[in-house]
Amino acid sequence: MGYIFALIPPFLDSIINYLDKFLLSKYNISSTAITVYSGFFALFSGIVVFLFTGFHLTDLKTTLIITASGFMGVFILLAYFKALTINEASRVASLFQLVPVLVLLLGAIFLGEKFIFKQYVGSFLIIGSGFMLSIQKLHTKIIAINRAFWYMLLASFFSAMVYISFKLGVKELGFWPAIPYEGMGSGLASFCILLYGNNLKNLKNEMKKISKKVFVYLTISEVIYRSSRFSFYFALSLIPATIVAVLQGFQPFFLLIEGIILSLWFPHIIKEIITKQTVGIKVTSVIGIFIGLSLIFL
Repeated sequence: MGYIFALIPPFLDSIINYLDKFLLSKYNISSTAITVYSGFFALFSGIVVFLFTGFHLTDLKTTLIITASGFMGVFILLAYFKALTINEASRVASLFQLVPVLVLLLGAIFLGEKFIFKQYVGSFLIIGSGFMLSIQKLHTKIIAINRAFWYMLLASFFSAMVYISFKLGVKELGFWPAIPYEGMGSGLASFCILLYGNNLKNLKNEMKKISKKVFVYLTISEVIYRSSRFSFYFALSLIPATIVAVLQGFQPFFLLIEGIILSLWFPHIIKEIITKQTVGIKVTSVIGIFIGLSLIFL
């Protein structure tokens, strides 16, 4: 059962990736605005769960661990959205495949989930494929790493920490009782972002310019995203964090297929670069990721 729930997020997240790219490029919404909205939506979701299940008190350590997972989850989005404003959705989201490598390392340290030599090999394959997805060839024939890679490296680190922290917390508290704590952490992170610099003033001005239709799109995106996160968190409550992380490796496959379909038939919505060279790089990278994942998982 846990494996099924672990496979749902890659598909849902691949849809969200293109929807987010559409919102950022078509309606010129700032990455900060979407992040803050997502954090408060998570808080709202936690309140809804609380109303149905009640609030379960736990020790301070478990409270801090689960709340921290929600807090870091918002900063995953902030770094991810920054990267999405720079590069294609398929390239950006595929770099989340660095997460299984980080989870393997952190899982061994904090959860005692051991790994063997072939998993190291698989990890290096994933890292190499991640680099292939992030490079861009310049006119001078020099290959350079763009800024999106570094944002995604930060997002991947936060994501790996969320895997570990929520796994530690959910073992003590259980799935549904943990969700309100996770929501509180997300809401707190959004509140902190609002208080930073001129964000509050800038977001107030931005909200005045956003139409009701855009808010509908944002809400649809968040409903899908929270469904993905709930499935992800439930999988963490059932199976090892390293396995959950590895199964997210199916996302590049969904991204590649969806990106080609959207670019060919709906270019007014999303336009990915689909030259023979770029598609070849993406296909090779996805194959490398799958081989790496199989070495880790099988």
